[in-house]
Amino acid sequence: MTITALRQQLGIETPFVVPQPLPSQYLRGLQAPLSGLLNSIRIAIRDDTLTVAQIDAFIQENLDLLTPSKKKQILGFLLSKKAFLLFRDGHEEEGLEFYEESLKVDEAPSTWALKGTALLQMERLDEAFQSFKKAFSLRDYFGPQRQEYLKDLIEGWSTAALIRGLFGILEQNVTEAQKGVEEYISILNQAKDESLQTAVVNLAVEEPAEQNLRDALEELELMVQLLSIKDPFEGWRQLTKEISKVWPKGVSAVDAVREQRQPNWQT
Repeated sequence: MTITALRQQLGIETPFVVPQPLPSQYLRGLQAPLSGLLNSIRIAIRDDTLTVAQIDAFIQENLDLLTPSKKKQILGFLLSKKAFLLFRDGHEEEGLEFYEESLKVDEAPSTWALKGTALLQMERLDEAFQSFKKAFSLRDYFGPQRQEYLKDLIEGWSTAALIRGLFGILEQNVTEAQKGVEEYISILNQAKDESLQTAVVNLAVEEPAEQNLRDALEELELMVQLLSIKDPFEGWRQLTKEISKVWPKGVSAVDAVREQRQPNWQT
C-alpha cells in the first residue's frame, strides 16, 4: 500500500493550498504598458486561463523594465505560478525546480506551502513537512488574508500527518507511525496558538469499511492521546488503563509478550 492509495481508500483528496492571486500592491505605481500587462495576468489567474507561455513572455520581454524591488516580488510570484501550472499538468520534477527557483528570488510563505503540497503528492513526506513548517514560520507575511491561508495550510498539513501515522500503523512501521503522530501533535499545538485549532483535521471513515482500517484508526487516536501526554508516568497510566479494557482475564501479560516478540515491526 502507498500513501496515495490509503488516501483514496479514505476518500480524502490531496491536501491542497490555493495559490494566491497577484497582490494588488504589485500594481501600485506602475505605468502603462506594465500596469496593463500585469493586470491581464491578474485577470487570467482569476479566470484560471493563465499559461506558462504568458508567464515566460512577460519575464523575457518586460521584467527588466521594473524597479529592483518590484522585480523581486513579481519574478518570485510568476515563477511560483509557473511551477504550479507545470506540476498541475503532470510535469512534476520541472514544477518542483521552479518552486525552488522562485524561493531563491523571494521566500514567500505561499510558495513554501505550494512546494509542500507538491512534495506531498510525490510522497516525499519529510521534505513536504519541512516546507509546511517553513511556510508556517513565515505566516506573518501572508498578507491581509493571513488567517484564510493559515487555515488552508493547517488543514492540509494535519491531514497529511494523520495519514502518515495511519499508514505506519497499517504497515506495522513504528517509525512512520510515530513521525506522523508527532507531526500532528506539533501542528495542533501551533494551531491553538493561532486560535485555529478547529482547522486541524480528525480522520474518520465512512461505513462500510474494512475492520483492519477501523482498528488502525482507533490505534491512531489512542497513539495521539498517549503521545500528547508530557508526563511519561501519566502516559503509562493511561496506556495500562486502555490495555485493561481489552486484556483477557487469566492471561499472563509476560507470556503473551514472549509469544508476540517476532520481528514483524520495522524500526
